[in-house]
Amino acid sequence: MLRKIGLLLLVSISAPLFAQPDPLEPGRNAFVAALPGIARGDSEYQDSVLLRSYPLYPYLQAERLQWRLKKATPADAMDAEVGAYLQEQGDVPWTRKLRSQWLKSLAERKDWPRFMAFYVEERADTSLKCHALNARISTSPDAGLIAPALDIWRDGSNRPDSCDPVFAWLRANGSLGTNEIAQRVRLALEAKNVSIANYLIRQLPANQQSGYQTWANVLANPSAHLESAIQTGVEPQAVIDGFSKLARANPDNAAVVLSRISARCGEPCRLESPGTIGEMRREIALNLSWSRRIETVDQFKMVPLAALNELGHEWRVRAALWAGDWALAAQWISQMPADMLADPRWRYWRGRTAEKLGQAQAATSDYESLTQENGYYSVLAAERLGRGFTPHNRQLPGNPEARAAMSETPAFVRMREAWKIGQKSWAINEWKDVTRGYEPQQMIEVARVLSSWGWHLMAVASATQAKVFDDFDLLYPRPFKHELIGAAKRVNLPPQWVWGVLRQESLYEPNARSSANARGLLQLLPTTARNVARRNGFPAPTLESLNDPSTNLLLGTSYLREQFDTFGGRFVLVLGAYNAGPGAVRRWLPSTPLETDVWVENVPYNETRSYIQRIIWHSTVFGWEASGEPQRITPWMTPISSDLTPIPDPGQ
Repeated sequence: MLRKIGLLLLVSISAPLFAQPDPLEPGRNAFVAALPGIARGDSEYQDSVLLRSYPLYPYLQAERLQWRLKKATPADAMDAEVGAYLQEQGDVPWTRKLRSQWLKSLAERKDWPRFMAFYVEERADTSLKCHALNARISTSPDAGLIAPALDIWRDGSNRPDSCDPVFAWLRANGSLGTNEIAQRVRLALEAKNVSIANYLIRQLPANQQSGYQTWANVLANPSAHLESAIQTGVEPQAVIDGFSKLARANPDNAAVVLSRISARCGEPCRLESPGTIGEMRREIALNLSWSRRIETVDQFKMVPLAALNELGHEWRVRAALWAGDWALAAQWISQMPADMLADPRWRYWRGRTAEKLGQAQAATSDYESLTQENGYYSVLAAERLGRGFTPHNRQLPGNPEARAAMSETPAFVRMREAWKIGQKSWAINEWKDVTRGYEPQQMIEVARVLSSWGWHLMAVASATQAKVFDDFDLLYPRPFKHELIGAAKRVNLPPQWVWGVLRQESLYEPNARSSANARGLLQLLPTTARNVARRNGFPAPTLESLNDPSTNLLLGTSYLREQFDTFGGRFVLVLGAYNAGPGAVRRWLPSTPLETDVWVENVPYNETRSYIQRIIWHSTVFGWEASGEPQRITPWMTPISSDLTPIPDPGQ
């Protein structure tokens, strides 16, 4: 009897654990079945009460109308139907693509009354804004149109073809004269858009073309035009832009050119703006530093302080660190602007140089202040103090009632359904629409709602918008835990390292796809994935399988392990190779051992340097979450050199 009671009790307790039927699943299945037909151009789909009751049904209607509008002959055959639909639905996420498509069709047919009746200025791109101006010019031109038309004109980029009639109207009424053309030429040259600059220069009077044409020539081919341009007279900005391009191509040749310029530079050189020669020296020094050339420090010594921009300040310190001149690095750090010195990066290096110079108290002061914060440099500071780092988790209070109400609003229901069926662009558009004007506290609740769904990418985006960076429960979830830990253990890499890579690469999005076609959680290129599979005896992956977490993690951790062995267990090099390629990392290796933090700081690609630093930070958080213990990064800190003799394996 007692056994029966216990069994009944177990059943009653367990019952709520079983998932409740999803009332939207039948409609979702019907929608997913119908949508491909629209994309294939099927004129009809099997409509039903089930479909019409599904929250995303309006998207199905809009998709069908878009396809029919694209194929309509004559085009105006769809006008009444599309207009009625837009009138009924209003300005909502699912109508915007259709509205834009239709408005451009109306503009092509010069149906201006209907165009203006459905035009929404707030949603318009530059092309549609020009169509709207052309509509008003064609129907009721007035002086009030000049200002918005000139606003579009005043831009150094190429403008859409739809803007040509607007610009023609400005010329016809005398509003687009020489001054306005010259203004746009300058904007184009400042933006280094040589093609549009050359086009506009030809529209200037002949006696005003020379200076601008010289500027354009210098930008296009500085090696052929820079020196003569300086002698005949050219804008200082042209000199700097042209010389920068020359220095990037070959800093040695740039140095030769600069010596010739300096030797004969007098009043005719028109380099009287403060720091012009110094700025040219800066450009040489910068390009030398990115190649870690031995003469970089000496070159920076010739750059006047007034000629240093933020980039110049940064890289002359990095050059001194690479050269091991700690006293010079300390001096140059002290000359940084105050806003730069407030940054954790330079507070750390101020402390680091102080430590090297025997100023223990000053070093400790900087390190201790950094350990009160979160981030890569805080972790480094704790390591310099000889102790582990405990991340500062500042969990913000929430409002479960507000969150529950929010998640059941129609917009959030549509967002959730779009995300579930893989229509991420729809979901993101819904997110943008509903959160417009939200206060930070509301965005925090949005983040928590999305996190509860498992849509961590947009949860983190929402938290970031609310300027939340320290709520680790929200920012550092661990989906796919079983698959990741299993994959990490199989290749003998610490799971927190893999977590760090995963978060940085995809922000937990299994279907992530980069512009280079890298796919899945660990962003594997298909070719790389196939090669890894072949080398390890795994089945050849399909493109679809790279979106499967288990497959992606198996192949991705295998590739990480291969790189780990290639670079002798130096994980910072592995990360550099994962982001920039193994060839780039090999080019960056010093001939003599260099402390790891110095090497990382001197990685010449901004993206790769930030990538390494972020993953070290992410891994610290994940390690702390898993263990509850302060985290040391000693395994990361093995000195870096061209000698890649294996170091002890980090294990688990």
